[in-house]
Amino acid sequence: MQPGSSATPGADVVFTFGMEMFDDAVGREFCRPTDQTLLALAGNDRVGRLLIADAWRSYIASAVRRRPVRLDDPIVVAGRDAVRVRPHRIRTVESTRLHTVERSYRRYGALLGRVLARARGERTAQPGSASLVTYHPFVAAFCDAPWISNIVYVGQDDWATGDVLAPWWDLFHVAYQRIDERAAAIFAVSEELARRVSPRTTVVPNGVIGEVWRRRLPEPDRIALLPRPRAVYTGTIDDRLEPALVEATADRVGSLVMIGYPGDSSTIEWLRSLNNVHLFGPVGQRELAATVQACDIGVIPHRDHACIRAMSPLKLYEFLAAGLPVLSVDLPPIHGVDDERVHISQRPDWADGLARVLAMGPAPEARRLTFVDEVSWERRMQPVVLAATREPR
Repeated sequence: MQPGSSATPGADVVFTFGMEMFDDAVGREFCRPTDQTLLALAGNDRVGRLLIADAWRSYIASAVRRRPVRLDDPIVVAGRDAVRVRPHRIRTVESTRLHTVERSYRRYGALLGRVLARARGERTAQPGSASLVTYHPFVAAFCDAPWISNIVYVGQDDWATGDVLAPWWDLFHVAYQRIDERAAAIFAVSEELARRVSPRTTVVPNGVIGEVWRRRLPEPDRIALLPRPRAVYTGTIDDRLEPALVEATADRVGSLVMIGYPGDSSTIEWLRSLNNVHLFGPVGQRELAATVQACDIGVIPHRDHACIRAMSPLKLYEFLAAGLPVLSVDLPPIHGVDDERVHISQRPDWADGLARVLAMGPAPEARRLTFVDEVSWERRMQPVVLAATREPR
């Protein structure tokens, strides 16, 4: 499609983020599973009209931050016309009462239906006329608007085990049950997460943007100055890190490069106190790929937590796409990705694991490129798009 072109006739799709907004996807260059699902839908000719909805936002917060509060606007995504939807309510924080949450997401679905009808020139959206693809369990569970033909839920994290979401754990368990009962198409990033959501879940692990990670890129100047061997950690930098393992790594390498979003101030302050640790903020995908390629090993020194055990670490695929050997703690989604290039270490054996991985060296280029092709987002997202564009049951 040419930029700004209209989609060919097909299945209309309404896509919603989890807790985020479309602006967040743009800011991180569409690198996360949520973003790649959106791009896969936007680039597929079987998708007709495409609506892209933010999570609930507060009128008050948007006014203070001078963000638009208009319900919808036309946008262009991946070369095709789409409609952005900004649902607003008084508060952003969810209620912990089931009936209030149900009512809130019925209203959310009604707002989406209003925009869908307007995009079609209809007074009201026709029943069973569009698919709903969402990363939010409450949307998949409680949006029961008549316009919905198919429901596709994609689980990126286990919402029912995240520490900051503890007040809503019971509600998320109810949501998982409702999603299953509604016969939604269910996808999850790991077998561990799939087991917790529904036995019908299809696993779609994380991946990489092939066109970015296939290329060999020049070493960034700020990384070239750092002594080798260089270990690298990417992604959100927060309390998922196991301090003893991070410190053991910093003591045994020339440089420990940590690049990503600062999750909490106490973790950042602690990391800045360590010798050989070099912290960098989030960067674009090209610079991220160049930085990882300029290092010698990738490390995943995470603590043991139910939420973490269900994640499919995006960093694992980035490290392997760069040709690095990887040292990781024992997490279920790590197993079977590349048993030759990924060394899974028990925590007491971390130092020995570092020595072993440092001795591996980079992967042969042909092997690296094969891996990139196998885990490209284009390939990963095919079953999700198929579920969104199938005929209603």
